Amino acid sequence: MNDTPYAFLVAVNNPVPVSGPRPPHLPPDAEMASTIRLTTARRPEDTPLARVHTPRTTQRWSRRAPVPFWIDDGRDGSPSCSVRPAAPDVHDVLAPDGTPLARITRRAGRLLPWPRRVRWSAQLTHPPRTVTGRSGTWYAWLVYVTTAPVWLLVALAVAVYSFFVGEPDDDTVARPTRTRWRAPGAGTVLDYRGVGKVYRVAPRHLDVRVAYALAVLHTWERGR
Repeated sequence: MNDTPYAFLVAVNNPVPVSGPRPPHLPPDAEMASTIRLTTARRPEDTPLARVHTPRTTQRWSRRAPVPFWIDDGRDGSPSCSVRPAAPDVHDVLAPDGTPLARITRRAGRLLPWPRRVRWSAQLTHPPRTVTGRSGTWYAWLVYVTTAPVWLLVALAVAVYSFFVGEPDDDTVARPTRTRWRAPGAGTVLDYRGVGKVYRVAPRHLDVRVAYALAVLHTWERGR
């Protein structure tokens, strides 16, 4: 992709065992959990930008039970990076040779004693700087909060409808999710738009391996 900004999405798959000879950097029980694709290439047969592998587990991924994962190039399967849990809501991104690329941290949001949005940050190693993004824009949250009574009525109606019809999954009352990761002197380097679930990265200002790691964690955290 050179330095040209481009848009991609994280496609979450049902875990698929690794086919063919297992690359040596993957564990014996590795399976493909997601793919990273251009927004213009959504067909299953299209070659993805990258493939995401995790160890096989019977538990659903969660922030309380994170697992390491590996991101490989979608064309030739060569390793791009690995992402390993370091602490609750903290992950280290490593190059194939083990060189640290970044540390990703998620800070939970809260309502009291004062409202605070979920914040994602990546402390980059080269060059040393921090990329930070907050979940939802301030004006989207302002509209969301001021219309809270309407949302509560809608949520109640959806809950009643789901109880009788049996369709509990509904995104009608989803919270604002747009997230812009910014870097000092570079502006927005990674932009997530919740409507299309699309990420747009500026490779000139952010290592795409770190961008992919952020996008995968951000996608899984919202509901794998």
